[in-house]
Amino acid sequence: MKQRTIIDINNHPTLQSSKEKMEVVNKIDLENQANIWKIIYGFCESLVLKCAVQLEIAETIHNHGKPMSLSELASKLPVQPINSDRLYRIMRYLVHMKLFNMEISPKVTKKYSLAPPAKYLIRGWERSMVASILAMNDKDMLAPWHHLNEGLSGNCNAFEKALGKSIWVFMSENPEKNQLFNEAMACDTRLVTSALVNECKSVFCDGTKTLVDVGGGTGAAMMAVSEAFPNIKCTIFDLPHVIAESPEMPNITKVSGDMFESIPSADAILMKNILHDWDDDKCIKILMRCKEALPREGKVIIVDIVLDVVDWVHPYTKVRLASDLDMMLNTGGRERTEEELKRLINAAGFTSYKVTQMSAVQSVIEAYP
Repeated sequence: MKQRTIIDINNHPTLQSSKEKMEVVNKIDLENQANIWKIIYGFCESLVLKCAVQLEIAETIHNHGKPMSLSELASKLPVQPINSDRLYRIMRYLVHMKLFNMEISPKVTKKYSLAPPAKYLIRGWERSMVASILAMNDKDMLAPWHHLNEGLSGNCNAFEKALGKSIWVFMSENPEKNQLFNEAMACDTRLVTSALVNECKSVFCDGTKTLVDVGGGTGAAMMAVSEAFPNIKCTIFDLPHVIAESPEMPNITKVSGDMFESIPSADAILMKNILHDWDDDKCIKILMRCKEALPREGKVIIVDIVLDVVDWVHPYTKVRLASDLDMMLNTGGRERTEEELKRLINAAGFTSYKVTQMSAVQSVIEAYP
């Protein structure tokens, strides 16, 4: 009778090596699967964020002045009655997102406080991002993303595919959505203009006496510029229905018109998030209208995203790439690299340009005739 050999897998050098290889493979496989699951549930974070804004969780804790227990928080929220178990599960996810902190007191009572990013969820201050959160996560604004694949075919516009008309027509026919959209644009304007007037003062302190904001909307940018540089005569230029709905602002002139036809004359022309809405031909036409409105020593101040195709680890890279897809889906426009912007500027007849980075998603591009 043959003697049975018992092999200890844990101590056998060859088998141990195979086992270690299998463990490495399993770990890599697990990480890859986890990454895909994380992407699949990517929508979860933005919609939980929207829920937190709608429930005014950040304001409630902020106004309370100190950490709140779950029961205290539940009793103060605007939606009543609140299911405490469901609120706890929402708060658990928000803590995981690092928007809120959970503290456990000596009596084992969980209390919630604001983590630093939560301040952007509070309404009523100039850097609040509430309007952008609500607009970007509106069900109609999300609809074009479900037609991303169809948008790759021919000249199909995903927004029109999803909602039956262009974004501009849709907004003009839906006042509630238009207000949501305008508030989000004003929110973004406040964020970028804060960086612009504080970090790029030389852009305005170069002898500029008159400034026209093309597509100035509700005037958020011009109000900030006028306050920071009171010596500059500021004008908002936009479509007639936009100008008609914009508020009256001291020391700011409002002019209606079509930027593809003509633009009011000024020492400098400001365009924030305008060129990214349009294809190259229309951008060149807009820039040509700007050049016609400028004196020889004037300039166009373009505030737009500049894509860096190499810098994949910059904190804004993902946002900038997502914004490019957003433009592709909704307006047919695009975010551009510096080289792509340079081609537009040259094609419109400008002789030189300068790019300045600032602490915002966008950069400043000054184009000179």
